[in-house]
Amino acid sequence: MKNDIDSILESMFRGGRLNFRSTGDLKHARPTPPAPVAKTAGQALGAVEQVNDGLSRSLQESIERLTQEAKADMADLQAQLEKDGVDTKAASQNGGAPADLDKAFETARQEAAGRVLGQEAFLDALTLAYKRPFVAGAGKDAPLSRTAVLGAPGTGRHSALQAMTASLGRQGVLKSPKTAVVDLAAYNNAGMEKLFVQDLYAALKSGAAALLFENHEKCHASVLSMVAGLFRYGEVALPGRYVEQKGILADIGTALAPGAVSTLSAGGKYLFLLSSLSEAALGDAFGAPFLAALDDVLYTEAFTPEALGAIAEQSLASLSERAQKQLGLALEYGPEAVEALAASYTPSQGAGAMVALADRLYKAFSEEKLRKGIAGPWQEKLTAQSFEELSRPQGHTVQQAALAKVKQELQDIVGLGSVKDYILSLEDNFQIQQLRKERGLKADSPSMHMIFTGNPGTGKTTVARIVSRYLKAIGLLSGGQLVEVTRADLVGQYVGHTAPLTQKAIQAALGGVLFIDEAYSLYRGRDDSFGLEAIDALVKGMEDHRESLVVILAGYSREMEEFLTANSGLRSRFPHIIEFPDYSPEELWRITEGIVRSKGYRMDPACQEPLTAYFARMQQEGDPRSNGNGRMARNKVEQAVIACSRRNVKMPEEARDLELLLPEDFELGQ
Repeated sequence: MKNDIDSILESMFRGGRLNFRSTGDLKHARPTPPAPVAKTAGQALGAVEQVNDGLSRSLQESIERLTQEAKADMADLQAQLEKDGVDTKAASQNGGAPADLDKAFETARQEAAGRVLGQEAFLDALTLAYKRPFVAGAGKDAPLSRTAVLGAPGTGRHSALQAMTASLGRQGVLKSPKTAVVDLAAYNNAGMEKLFVQDLYAALKSGAAALLFENHEKCHASVLSMVAGLFRYGEVALPGRYVEQKGILADIGTALAPGAVSTLSAGGKYLFLLSSLSEAALGDAFGAPFLAALDDVLYTEAFTPEALGAIAEQSLASLSERAQKQLGLALEYGPEAVEALAASYTPSQGAGAMVALADRLYKAFSEEKLRKGIAGPWQEKLTAQSFEELSRPQGHTVQQAALAKVKQELQDIVGLGSVKDYILSLEDNFQIQQLRKERGLKADSPSMHMIFTGNPGTGKTTVARIVSRYLKAIGLLSGGQLVEVTRADLVGQYVGHTAPLTQKAIQAALGGVLFIDEAYSLYRGRDDSFGLEAIDALVKGMEDHRESLVVILAGYSREMEEFLTANSGLRSRFPHIIEFPDYSPEELWRITEGIVRSKGYRMDPACQEPLTAYFARMQQEGDPRSNGNGRMARNKVEQAVIACSRRNVKMPEEARDLELLLPEDFELGQ
């Protein structure tokens, strides 16, 4: 520094002028060419003062500019840190990581306990899992911890993890209070590895300190192996060549590009896998090396009655506070209301059922205030009876009405008594399995795939349409639509065209029913490679979407038996084979009556006996595939309508009856 000052003074007294860009350039300041030497001392002194003034102003301006640049840089850094999920305010308030880690972790446990009741042992173990890397250390590029959290849904697993991470992030122990959730159910098909990689990259770059993986049971095996690798090795090998561009991971294929990325690392992150399986079953799903790589396996326990009561009490307290603040409602409740809310707990939904029920109560009070126009403060007392009335699930009445309507529509179909009884019995099994699931018992997901066999015109398509709405009404399907296809819709015209066509039909039917009429036409022998490809794609689609798709196949009985041999897994996927019998002559008469009414006509009473006899004779003498069904009745009505028109044209206008069908109009013969 002294040398710099000497150099400056020497240049000044020589009459030179300094030229510099910032204070950082002082060491490299270069004097301009010397001015003419002052002739007098006064001139020299004036020159010195002038240079001093210029130097002071330049120094001041440079310092101010550097200060502004430094502030701007700090603002940019802070914005980037906040974008990455780092709580800079908490870090500054705490001066970075807190000095007393034990106190910080105890605070985090207490905050988690405030949200998750009745899981004390689990919270103790979870606190140790979070604290372990701070005591034992972790590898430079390795995850901080790899933990499996096992237990039933609704036992507080999500809430505990998110609360613990948030608390430690706010206190500055972790770099971020965020938890990223990766739902593995979104990757349930083959070929979704790239989508998983993109989502995992987004989760890793979100700044979250913890990654939570759930619903692995619904994940495709190819993605599941990538998740297992992430837990085992702390990184995922990418299924291709990628580069990071503008915050996203871009697939560059075979192109050469600098900075290509081959792996995604979870270094410095907590990894959690949530599952309802046992540890042994988890090993079967992921393999023994996966279990060996875990740092912790934690369990949540079933809630005790005392814990359920405490959760219900807490939920009602929150409800009361919210109602007072937002609605001006002073809500009173006693022990019976607490018991009623606690009774809504089910093992399948967990404590979330109570929280959801309390939320429905709030919405009911909001609706009451709106409809009654309540302006000022008001009071309500919550009893067990009022609790039951107000907490009725939304849409319950509508759903029951829809179910009743569908059942009545099915009952109104003429004949098919055995078919209707069998279909209505499906509801009983579904409800029992749902009840077992709610009570924590082992429950099967009932397969509803069906085969309708029988002659044409026996009501198979009509019943299939009703079944799609029926399965939606009982809660098994979300959409209830019926997608009708034939071989022409599923089988392509060239190699590689069939599977995409079949998958397109399956995608259109998700949430509803895929109905394939004359399904036996898909199989024309072992040499029909296109048909076999469609069947294979259909079987795979049924397996991939077993909870959101029902397939109904229809066709002749004998041909359908042969069709089921086309694929080894075909028959086992159709537990319901329903035979549609031919209609009796009396049933065909009733069908004829219905068709005539729908067309705006009426029949002379004298038509019943000859028509019934005609139907019986045709069933005995004609082709059973065409003479014992509703199509025969419809054809006779169409024939009678034309004959009625011819007859009336020939009659005087005053004698015409344009609505009446006579026996001779049906042309029944002998």
